[in-house]
Amino acid sequence: MENKIADVVGLLFAAAMAAAVGFEINRRRKKLREVYDVLDSETKHIALELEKMVQSGTLKPFTGDSLA
Repeated sequence: MENKIADVVGLLFAAAMAAAVGFEINRRRKKLREVYDVLDSETKHIALELEKMVQSGTLKPFTGDSLA
């Protein structure tokens, strides 16, 4: 009987640890998305078109030198 209780406690502890690890992974993934995924789908489309225009020579890339 004591052995079964120890097994159940061990399984519950393992399940709690797995849930905690999963929660932490999701929390960090969400934080990284908030930090690095700043462009939504419409903005990404615009950024890609602007990049194409720079590559084709239609636009010159912004360097910050022209702000004087």
